[in-house]
Amino acid sequence: MNREDIEKQIKLLFECWHREKQKESTVSKVRYSGPSLGSEEYLSMLDAIFNDWWSGGKFTHEAEQELANISKRNHGLLTNSGSSANLLLMSAAKELYFKDGDKILTLACGFPTTVNPIIQNRLRPVFVDIDLETLNLSPEKFEEALKTQDIKGVFVAHTLGFKGDIDAILDIARKNNVHVFFDSCDAYGTEHNGMPVQSYGKASTFSFYVAHHITMGEGGGIVTNDERLQSTMRGFRNWGRYCASPDCCIRSVNPNAFCPRTRLTKDCDLPDDYMVNYQYEWMGYNLKPLEIQSAILLEQMKRIKTFDKMRKKNYNRLYNFFQTVDRGVRTWRIDEETSPFSFPILLPPGEKFQRKHLVDHLRRDKIESRVLFGGNLMKHPAYYNKKELWDSCGSFDNSDSILERFLMLGVSQVNTEEDMERVTSSLKDFFTRW
Repeated sequence: MNREDIEKQIKLLFECWHREKQKESTVSKVRYSGPSLGSEEYLSMLDAIFNDWWSGGKFTHEAEQELANISKRNHGLLTNSGSSANLLLMSAAKELYFKDGDKILTLACGFPTTVNPIIQNRLRPVFVDIDLETLNLSPEKFEEALKTQDIKGVFVAHTLGFKGDIDAILDIARKNNVHVFFDSCDAYGTEHNGMPVQSYGKASTFSFYVAHHITMGEGGGIVTNDERLQSTMRGFRNWGRYCASPDCCIRSVNPNAFCPRTRLTKDCDLPDDYMVNYQYEWMGYNLKPLEIQSAILLEQMKRIKTFDKMRKKNYNRLYNFFQTVDRGVRTWRIDEETSPFSFPILLPPGEKFQRKHLVDHLRRDKIESRVLFGGNLMKHPAYYNKKELWDSCGSFDNSDSILERFLMLGVSQVNTEEDMERVTSSLKDFFTRW
C-alpha cells in the first residue's frame, strides 16, 4: 500500500473505533457540560495530522474565515484559549486606543480573565454591579458610572448566553466616545435583532473550551470589522511580528513557498536588509492554536444549530419544571434568539435550605452543578488583596446575591432526555423533602 492507501485505512479504523466508543457509556453522572464529538471531528483531526504542519496552517486559516463568516464580521482570529483571546484584544486595544491608567468599565460578577487583561495592560477596571434581569450590564449602570468616572472603554460578557440592552449600551458609548468590546465566550449561537450577538461592538471574543457551546479542546477566537485592530491582534499573537499578508499560512499549503513580504515600520533602527518576518513591532506572545484544534472547530461550527436546538429544549424543560415549584426560586425565561450556556437559578433568602444543601443533594444523585464563575470578583483574594489596581462604582447587591445564592444546572448537548428526567426528579425530591 502507498501512503494514501494507509491514510484511508487509518480513517476507516478510526470510524470503527468511534462507533464502538459510542456504544460504551462510561459516565454515570449527569454532566454539567462537556464535548460532543462526532466521527467527522476525529477524521478532520487526522487530516491535520497527515498534513504534517501542525501550527497555524490551512486549517487555522479556514476556521478563522468561517468564524468571521458565521459572525457576520470581516476578520476572524483563533487563539489557544478564550482567556488568550481576551488578552490579545486588550493588548491590541491598549496599543491603538488607550494609554496607561485609562479606565475600562466591567462587571463585578463574571469570569476573571475578562478582567485580568485590563490590569495586565496597565489599564484600570471599574467594577459595576450586574443587572439581575438580564445578567448583563444595564444602560443605567453604564450612565451612572460615566457621571463619576472617566470611562474610556467597556469590556463585558454576555453572561450565560443572555443579552442585555445592546442597542442602548452602544448608543451611550457612541455619545460618549467609549470603545465597547464584548466577551461572547458563553454566547455562541445567541442573536440580537436577527444578527449574531458577536457582530456587535468593536470586537468580540470566544472560548472554545470543552464546556462551551462548541469546542476545539482548548481554544478561543476574536472577530472584528476593524482591519487595523485585526492586524495588531494577529501581531501580538504571533510573537509581536507584523504580518499583513492574507497568505500568512502559505507554507502549510505549499511547503516550497517563502513567506510573502510584509511592510517594515520605519520607526526603528534595523538594517535595510533585515528579514521582514523577524522584525518585532510589539512585545507580543505566542498564543497560536494547533492545526488539530482548528480542524476540530471547523467541524464543530457545522453543528452549532443542532446543539443550539438541544440546549433550548433542555433549558425550557427545566424552566417549565420550576414553574411548578412554589418556593421563591428565581429563574429566567429565554427568547428564541438566546442560546443558553446553562440553566441559572437564584435561591430565595430566608429559607431553611441553602445552596450547599441543594448541591449536596444533587451530588448524591450524581448530578453536576456550578456556581456563576467568580460571583463578586472583588471578594476573591486575587482582587480583594490588590484593591489599588481597580475602582468600583455603586452598590453590589446583585453580585453579592449571586455569590451567595446562585446555582447553574446543565443544558448542554451532552445531556440526554434521560439525564434531564434525572435532574427534574432529583429537584422534585429535594423540594418535597424541604
